[in-house]
Amino acid sequence: MLNIFKKIRLENLKRVLKETFNRLPLSVLISLSIFVTLIIRIYIQDFGQDIENIIDKSIFALSVTFFFSVGIYLFTETIGVSKAKKWFFQIDSLIFGFLFFYFFEENLFTNFQEETLVYILSTTMGVILFIFIAPFIQKILNKHLIQREFYIYSFHLFIRILMSIIVGVSAMLLGFAALQSVFTLFDLNFIDESKAFMYWATFSLSLFAPIFFLTNLPSVKVNQKDKVEDNKFYSFLVNFVGLPAISIYFLILYSYTVKVLMNFSEWPQGEVAWMVIGFSSFGYLIYFASYIFEEKIKTIEIFRKYFPIAVIPQITMLFYAIFLRINQYNITINRYLVVVLGIWLLFISLYFIFSKKRYLGTLVYSLVITILIISIGPWSVYLYPEGRQQDKMVENLKEANILVKDEIKPLENYSDISDELSGNVYGNIEYLCNFHGCKTLDFIFEKEINEIKKEHEKNWKKGQKEKLEFAQDEERVKNIEEQEYRGISNWELISELSKKIKVKRYFKNSNEREEKFISFYSKDGFNQESIKVSGYDYFLRIFSDVDSEFCNEIKADNRYKTIINNITEELIVYYEDEEIEIFSLKEVFKEILKEKDNGIEEFVNNYQIESEKMTFVLNGKKLEVKINFDNVSILNPDYKSDEDEDRSEFPVKTLSYTSGYILMKIK
Repeated sequence: MLNIFKKIRLENLKRVLKETFNRLPLSVLISLSIFVTLIIRIYIQDFGQDIENIIDKSIFALSVTFFFSVGIYLFTETIGVSKAKKWFFQIDSLIFGFLFFYFFEENLFTNFQEETLVYILSTTMGVILFIFIAPFIQKILNKHLIQREFYIYSFHLFIRILMSIIVGVSAMLLGFAALQSVFTLFDLNFIDESKAFMYWATFSLSLFAPIFFLTNLPSVKVNQKDKVEDNKFYSFLVNFVGLPAISIYFLILYSYTVKVLMNFSEWPQGEVAWMVIGFSSFGYLIYFASYIFEEKIKTIEIFRKYFPIAVIPQITMLFYAIFLRINQYNITINRYLVVVLGIWLLFISLYFIFSKKRYLGTLVYSLVITILIISIGPWSVYLYPEGRQQDKMVENLKEANILVKDEIKPLENYSDISDELSGNVYGNIEYLCNFHGCKTLDFIFEKEINEIKKEHEKNWKKGQKEKLEFAQDEERVKNIEEQEYRGISNWELISELSKKIKVKRYFKNSNEREEKFISFYSKDGFNQESIKVSGYDYFLRIFSDVDSEFCNEIKADNRYKTIINNITEELIVYYEDEEIEIFSLKEVFKEILKEKDNGIEEFVNNYQIESEKMTFVLNGKKLEVKINFDNVSILNPDYKSDEDEDRSEFPVKTLSYTSGYILMKIK
């Protein structure tokens, strides 16, 4: 009997999958392609950065093409074309996928930023929404769109998408539980546990869930008599969760607006723009969902009447805030997205204020068109800001006399230009390198960048050679020999290039300069294996704490300890609990402080300097020490403290971390 049921279930599964493939063949193949690509990506893992970027970009391009192809199939079903012509129409999907791949900036996956996530989410949302309007394109063009029909279809489609997500995530979590049980109970050393989990997650989310969605994709024809408003859970969600939430959100925004207007000099410049976009978009989601309840519930009627009007003042604040930033620092990906989505919100709000018909479809297809426009072409969200930033960088370099007759002439000193102009050039370099790839700097800095890359590779090979000299076992030697040069990181390239042309960060707020401590850290960092200890008796680590339990000795008599006290500017050497000798570090700290102008300021009062500038030899009565700082915090001489403040009692444990090592010789 069980075999009969198994056979029936298997036959049903085959039939459903066959019907799904016959209805949406390209969509099924794209889902399969995403799954296979992800499996390869997980299995090999180390393709090299350039290849990994291309693969990641391909996966995202295939994902949005999947939804676009589903939309095209739904459109062709409404116009009743043959199976052969459906394939012809899918050429549009392939063209869209190719163009999206071509114009998408793969470097964003390397340096993943908040703006990248915003764009990915908005793009994915825009393409998914295409599925909602695709069956109604012909009716929209002929102005025969029936509001209730569109609403009911959207409701059922949304439920199918939600079900697919729940099914995919549930399958993933249940699989994780099974895998964890197997790995716990059995010794499966021949299987990579982490990869097994990733394989199952890939199957659940990139193949199982999409196929489940395709098999349950609702028909274009819907029953207009469907009583969506009678769904108690849906009614509760819209009326008693969504509506109160959006009311609170806008109360917060308007309270903030009043605060800003009362102190106009502190007009917001960034965060509020995304709050307006997020809250307004959520509000229009509630506006769409509440349509079915408008005639029955008075509060819904009032909300739908006045919400578009309430959005307008917030959009005004959004535009003012973002254009202040654009005027100062030009267009970036973040600002471009804010402007475009702000324009969309303005259009939608004006439409629902002045239109008599107020078609819900306008809300959806206007966003789809907006997302498609900014995803493809020279005006896309990546190419347009990139071009504007390159132009701005050229302008700033010429003003700083670094770019003279199309040739780079580095400054002799950081002080040769104003701090603000120096910071603008640094900001241009940092933005282009992190958001668009350091290759976008080659049109000006190709020669300088090639020199930096060659020097970086040379230093890496030198470092590997030193590691081999100090390696103490065959396994360590093998690991070092197997390491491959992966190139210079964006952060290192930005630091070296800015150092080469003598520009640095700029902090407009002068209060940021009034930090109690200035931190310096070594460019090369701490590498225990390459330390040359010949001529010295002991090797000890140093820490900035008065409590000896925080000290750590690596290759020394455990009775020896060293402490740096930044307040009294002293190095104290202990033998057991007895002080052997105290070295004054005042002159040492003065020498390090001089390197502020030559260092790279990575954060506020946090400088990267050459490692040799952090090494000093001190002679005492009993000991000779060679001290090398990896990171050191020094009292800021420009810090203005209260007159009553006693620095000697300043809590030592609030100091920035100071570390390094000491080579000690007993006289």
